[in-house]
Amino acid sequence: MSKVSVIVPVYNVEQYIKRCLKSILDQSWQDFEILCVDDCGQDQSISIIEQMQKEYPQKIKILYGEQNMGLGAARDRGMKAASGEYIAFIDSDDYLKRNFLETYMHAAQKKDADIIVGGYIRDVNGKLSETPIDVNDDTFVWMNVSACTKVYKRKFLEDNHLSFYGVRRYEDEGFMYRCLASHPVVELMAYSGYYYYMNSESITRSSKSDRTGIVKEYFQTVNKLADTVKCDRETQPLLNYCLVSGLTANMLYNGQGCGGKKMKELYIQYNKLLNKIDRDICKNKYIALKYLKSEPAKKRYTTWLILRLRKIGLDRLLFFLVSRI
Repeated sequence: MSKVSVIVPVYNVEQYIKRCLKSILDQSWQDFEILCVDDCGQDQSISIIEQMQKEYPQKIKILYGEQNMGLGAARDRGMKAASGEYIAFIDSDDYLKRNFLETYMHAAQKKDADIIVGGYIRDVNGKLSETPIDVNDDTFVWMNVSACTKVYKRKFLEDNHLSFYGVRRYEDEGFMYRCLASHPVVELMAYSGYYYYMNSESITRSSKSDRTGIVKEYFQTVNKLADTVKCDRETQPLLNYCLVSGLTANMLYNGQGCGGKKMKELYIQYNKLLNKIDRDICKNKYIALKYLKSEPAKKRYTTWLILRLRKIGLDRLLFFLVSRI
């Protein structure tokens, strides 16, 4: 059996961490280590893990931290400490089906894959809905960039110097684009074994706050990606579309209700970034709705609309309207 290093960043998750770790400990594939990365929260999460570690000393390891660094840096620390042949990332409020690791490892060995990709199940306060994977769609992995629904060969990550670069927010996108630009052997599975937990109260609270700082932070991340991630001629338009689609979605969601003045400032930066990524982005073939069926429909249609409006100089008007809602 191939050993799997399961990396679990830990920050203020005392309500969920026991469920998360128990779902890993109960796996049918038992050759694994759990690396709990302490990101210096203020609750009892680490104390709970320490109690569980006493019962499973050979399985659970705690990487203690000195200060809060964010999810990307926590995962990077876990990767450096990993000893498994494969690496999996699990967010500490999420959980797994019992056959998650077994299913992924069998798929990995079938093709000696560098990245194994599956779907997931969204859990909104106990209400479950599956997002399955289309195994015939090679673009699926570009459209669904969560690091947690995949398992990675550690040698592939190390050989290509791949990490999260310590990015605090939207760290999955940059990591996955860098992975995909490194020409991995990818295995897609028609299987969903990852439960992605969403607290509806947290979503409601975050939607009422000023999030323009998040947009600016995302701009910086995409700017670096545009400089550093390069694909072959055939794949570059797909990467360009992904970067622009992400930028557009971030502007519309995190810029909602920010007011006309702030939106004007954001739009200037947004426009510069789009021109940097591709001055002819409106001619990108992936904008057509017949492509990228695995991208969430709302995001795909919104990107299509914005770029069509951009072509006639009206995209700014829509962003302004969103800023007033």
